[in-house]
Amino acid sequence: MSRLIRIFDTTLRDGEQSPGAAMNPDEKLMVAKQLARLGVDIIEAGFAYSSPGDFEAVRRIAQEVEGPTICSLARARPEDIDRAWEALKGAPKVRIHTFISTSDIHLKHQFRLTREEALKRAVEMVTRARGYVEDVEFSPMDATRSDAKYLYEVLEAVIVAGATTVNIPDTVGYATPQEFGRLIRGIRETVHNIKQAVISVHCHNDLGMAVANSLAAIVE
Repeated sequence: MSRLIRIFDTTLRDGEQSPGAAMNPDEKLMVAKQLARLGVDIIEAGFAYSSPGDFEAVRRIAQEVEGPTICSLARARPEDIDRAWEALKGAPKVRIHTFISTSDIHLKHQFRLTREEALKRAVEMVTRARGYVEDVEFSPMDATRSDAKYLYEVLEAVIVAGATTVNIPDTVGYATPQEFGRLIRGIRETVHNIKQAVISVHCHNDLGMAVANSLAAIVE
């Protein structure tokens, strides 16, 4: 059975967090046009809520770059979702990518939410994003350190709410290819409605394993 592998490029959002890699809107637009020439499928153009500069970059890329789907990141908060839509609206191919953590350590110390509260917010914000766009991506941040049963529950719920892509991040970059492959296989075998969404992965390179983990996910 043949499968379509899509390339989601986050140079303009996550890549910009590297020291010395900050770009202004003109520079981001130039890079986005080159990514489009390379044939990238989805460009995460920025985090529209984070600053006026990022908002402007997302807006200009969405309006001026042809070919790829243009995406804005948004925390699972109403103001983030709304701001992402403000930057993207009017463009032909757009996506809102929202996220909240599913690991207990993040929920306790970073978000100060219970599992039930995080699940409720994830569903509400995916639903809100679907009110604006048909293409919604959801990421359970720190998925590789999350309880598997809870992770499966969240993924199933956000797909019901309208997520068209579920992105599995190795947020702290600690997984090995064997571990990451097992995680993706578990999602494919356990989340009952997973075939209604695209599985995406986002691997960090802290241990030099990002490419190997991504390939392990494709194999699964």
